[in-house]
Amino acid sequence: MNTKLTIEQSLEKAILFQKSGMINKAKVIYEDILNENETNFKACFELGNCYEKIKDYNKALFYFKKASKVNSKCYVCHLNMSKIYEKLSKFEFSLFHLDRVVIICPDFYDVLFLIAQCYRKMKNESKMIEYLNKTLSKLPKHPGANHLLASINKEIISEFSSEYAEDLFDRYAGHFEEHLVSSLKYQVPFIIKEKLKLLNLSNESKVLDLGCGTGLLGKTIIKQFSNIVGVDISTNMIEETRKKDIYSKLYIKDISDFLSQNTEKFDLIIAADVFIYIGNIETIFNYVEKCISSDGYFIFTVELSLETNIKDFQLAKSGRFSHDISYIVALCKNIGFEIVEKEEIILREENKIGQKGVIFILKKLVKFDTNYDT
Repeated sequence: MNTKLTIEQSLEKAILFQKSGMINKAKVIYEDILNENETNFKACFELGNCYEKIKDYNKALFYFKKASKVNSKCYVCHLNMSKIYEKLSKFEFSLFHLDRVVIICPDFYDVLFLIAQCYRKMKNESKMIEYLNKTLSKLPKHPGANHLLASINKEIISEFSSEYAEDLFDRYAGHFEEHLVSSLKYQVPFIIKEKLKLLNLSNESKVLDLGCGTGLLGKTIIKQFSNIVGVDISTNMIEETRKKDIYSKLYIKDISDFLSQNTEKFDLIIAADVFIYIGNIETIFNYVEKCISSDGYFIFTVELSLETNIKDFQLAKSGRFSHDISYIVALCKNIGFEIVEKEEIILREENKIGQKGVIFILKKLVKFDTNYDT
């Protein structure tokens, strides 16, 4: 009895392996299919996805190019190649493939924003603005295009900040952590870890990680705390975080919405590099104060502006917010936090230049009831 699988059956089997994370088993099947039929589009395309998953970008590009030759109308092949070249910081090649997407699929308007982003990384501001405007001509409510134009125009605040952050993190979740640590020399979680050693908190303390991202902070402090709750606006980021199996609970939610609806008390709340995407943080500070237990701590970072005349906060060309230190100090005093420590640090490197920021450690002030009988 001949039990040899058909190509269609083999493809189905490989895709099941792929979805289950058994990439090597899937690769073997796709390669066997291509040995029999080197022009099988599905096998070429999925091999490209497999190699991209394991970060073998040269082989991923090889198979996506091969797939695009088999099916010249597949704009997703070019979209995937553009993303890989972006990861490799080869922006001219990324731009070439984005232009191919426009030719093949002119109604896929979001690619105009990707082109704008590419020009942004190439430091070509005029072309970036041109494509941001092209994006908005087709998609007037596009969060990324609106937010970045607001940053270029030096507007104080952007109504699209949260949508921009969600879109940004959903888009880059797969390689976000690697980029932060390897390329940007991101040190904030490790600085926070050292600061925590000085606080009188037990291993059983309830910790809330606001804007937890891919769980880099949680991974860094898990030996210090066994009960960490994570919240992030990005679905894709939370999916990456779940793989680490660190957090006791994870929520996909805007942090302001989460805090306003939360009924638990936390001994420690951390917001590492979160306020760079939020301008006015007074409401969040009020929510945090209500969610912290008596004598609990609040640790967060803010980015310092290169400009000296900002008032309270400023949206920079980077698309991030910087905050005036006197604004933060005033919030602490008005809301009921004692500043335990305030230290200038380097948050990350950009273009080999350290981005300055400040780490704050706040302690919730105990409020005494003065309405008692004499």
